[in-house]
Amino acid sequence: MADLDHWLDAVRSEPSDGRLAQMDAAVMEGLARHRDRMTARRSLMLAGLLAVGIGWAGSLVPGAPAQAASLPIGMSDYAPSSLLGQ
Repeated sequence: MADLDHWLDAVRSEPSDGRLAQMDAAVMEGLARHRDRMTARRSLMLAGLLAVGIGWAGSLVPGAPAQAASLPIGMSDYAPSSLLGQ
């Protein structure tokens, strides 16, 4: 036990490492990064669940049957093909 006390006294008398003073800032920065990642991950999961929910609800709603238009979109009665009788 005396050897352990002697060793602990020797460690206590040594100067502390300078990196220990900077450790608080590094830990707080790491916590902030972790919090930002978790927030982004939650937002992405919420967006995915919302998309799945909207898709599921949209599949339950009955739609009107599809009907073709009489003329192609943007085609008028004055188009050259209409005027020439084609």
